[in-house]
Amino acid sequence: MLVLSSSAIMAREDASNLFSDLKQQVYQIRVIDLASDDKSAIGSGFLVSGNGLIATNFHVVSSYVHEPDKYRLEYVNHLGVTGAIELQNIDVVHDLAIGKIVAEESKYFNFNLSEISQGDRLYSMGNPLDLGMTIIEGIYNGLVKKSRYKKILFSGSLNSGMSGGPALDAEGRVIGVNVSKGSEQLSFLVPIEHLNVLLSLVIKNGRVDDFELAITEALLSDQQSFYGELLEKKWNKEIFMEALLPTQLSEALECWGHTEDKDEYLYKGVHQHCRSSDTIYLSDTLSTGAFSYSYEWNESRQLNSFQFYHLMERRFDHRGLNNVYSKEDATNFSCHTDFVALSQHEWKVSSCLRAYKKYRGLYDASLVVASVDTNDKGLIVRVMAVGISQDKVRALVRKFLEVIEWSR
Repeated sequence: MLVLSSSAIMAREDASNLFSDLKQQVYQIRVIDLASDDKSAIGSGFLVSGNGLIATNFHVVSSYVHEPDKYRLEYVNHLGVTGAIELQNIDVVHDLAIGKIVAEESKYFNFNLSEISQGDRLYSMGNPLDLGMTIIEGIYNGLVKKSRYKKILFSGSLNSGMSGGPALDAEGRVIGVNVSKGSEQLSFLVPIEHLNVLLSLVIKNGRVDDFELAITEALLSDQQSFYGELLEKKWNKEIFMEALLPTQLSEALECWGHTEDKDEYLYKGVHQHCRSSDTIYLSDTLSTGAFSYSYEWNESRQLNSFQFYHLMERRFDHRGLNNVYSKEDATNFSCHTDFVALSQHEWKVSSCLRAYKKYRGLYDASLVVASVDTNDKGLIVRVMAVGISQDKVRALVRKFLEVIEWSR
């Protein structure tokens, strides 16, 4: 027999009361395919004003944003009544959207913009797996570390379909917006401050006419902020084998290392990889916002000079960027290769660039730099930037080439 503690009983009572009081303010969001007149995607949303403004995630409504001639948006309320949604504005960087409905419900959610404490109990509402409205209990675990964007770590299982629903404190105030991660026990919430900014823009300026332009401007502004700060700061350097290289370029990056040193390899390879865990969802075929760099030191144990050069040549490659899955999203890469002198050594440098077709001024960039004038040891540096402007690409390449240093 399961015996619940008094705190567990209180939590269940709180959840039940919140659900009973607030369910009429939470909706299922549907993207309807016009040809079949059936739902193509679903999520959740919630009222944020008394005149019918409703919040959700950008990714929930993204197919409509990209192809409004093929889809329409509708809501379903707690009684099963459906109605049309007119999209007002989006925040693609923080995965948010606000629409407008003709709402008979005058009550709407209030925001809690103050700080909450680690361990506070939270409640998430939404429509998981198209099974009906539900409420999930979880814990606030602070903000995600090593992230470019503020994200709340929520110890609750947010299933598909709950994206865009509200995450609430014990008083029923919204502290964040659900981002479903697919039945994981640790999920993410978009902090309410970002939705508050977007709501203020909608109230002040009304509906945006050109969503593609809004996405482009948001992405350009975001990359300007990240790479601008990255390039302006002083890069600290540390010894990596026989090289002196930049380390921990941003607090938003996570770094790992590993060594390949098996007898059959006839060489030793030491690797360090640093990358951001954040990506910005644009569509099912395109994401952006990632940044990474890696160092690879190869040292011969039994290879002759010809074999070692062949090893370095084979390792000199642009690792595939897997953020683009359709030729409609980006051009082919255009690459340039040259030989340069850096730190009293000769290096082979290759840079590749491809342009986004819809979002003018944004590119994916890849840089590979490898030493070529030693017979038994060598360094390879790789840098990848996803969704970056050309001027920032040039500045990033220039700075990396300036700071690479052979220390011995």
